[in-house]
Amino acid sequence: MRLKKVTDTASALLAFKAASGSIPFAEEVAAYFGIEIPAAPQQDFGFWASVVHFEMRYRSLDYFLEKTSAPTVLELSAGFSLRGLDYARKHPDASYIDTDLPAIISQKSDMLSTMQQAVPQNLQLQPLDVLHAESNPETSSDLAIINEGLLLYFDDEDKKQILQHIRRLLERQGGTWTTADIYIRHETHAVGSDRDGQWNDFFRKNNVHANYFESFDQAEQFFYDQGFRVLEKYPPEFDKYSSLHKLLAAATGEQLELLKSRGKVQETWQLGLR
Repeated sequence: MRLKKVTDTASALLAFKAASGSIPFAEEVAAYFGIEIPAAPQQDFGFWASVVHFEMRYRSLDYFLEKTSAPTVLELSAGFSLRGLDYARKHPDASYIDTDLPAIISQKSDMLSTMQQAVPQNLQLQPLDVLHAESNPETSSDLAIINEGLLLYFDDEDKKQILQHIRRLLERQGGTWTTADIYIRHETHAVGSDRDGQWNDFFRKNNVHANYFESFDQAEQFFYDQGFRVLEKYPPEFDKYSSLHKLLAAATGEQLELLKSRGKVQETWQLGLR
């Protein structure tokens, strides 16, 4: 069941990421799965709001990876993202461990083979269930643990279990954990980014809204109670989002005001042990 929960929205996510034009291999992965990037009308504000959001979320992890000195990166529940392939090729002296559930890793390996993308020696594709500590990888170096799009599929008890596993890894090996999953409660239709209601239906069926944090302060307290402290919060880099100009071109003044008034609903935090 959890596999279904994590992968049900993969098609839409891949389409949004491919449309950004800046995420490595996103267009190739979408093509592999036969996902067509919607021919979005120039004025489709909701579509471009979603594209900018997911481009920003992806970029937020890159921001911290660019600054890390950790020799090993561990990505949890990477899905069909090829961030690891891109990173491993650009950083041949570092190791990258790309993880997800066994079925995803198997399909990802097949995908790379079909795409004729050679896997470098410093990239490992490894099955890992975030709820089971025994599946955590064994490494001998500091870790830069990263993830996006994971915690919102789990309730507080499961989140605590995941955090305990991550804390033990960092206690044993040292390093940091960067998560893009700091979402506070909001409605997906608030700015018209869920015009057909598909995301809202999916979130309702999988109880995602209930898994959001009440506020950023409540989220910070939650992580603190599990043994973490916030080291840095990602500062948005609006000049680096290639899709932002398309959002601005599509938006009316009223839509932009609504977007501003809603405020932030997501942040990316780098965490350390307290």
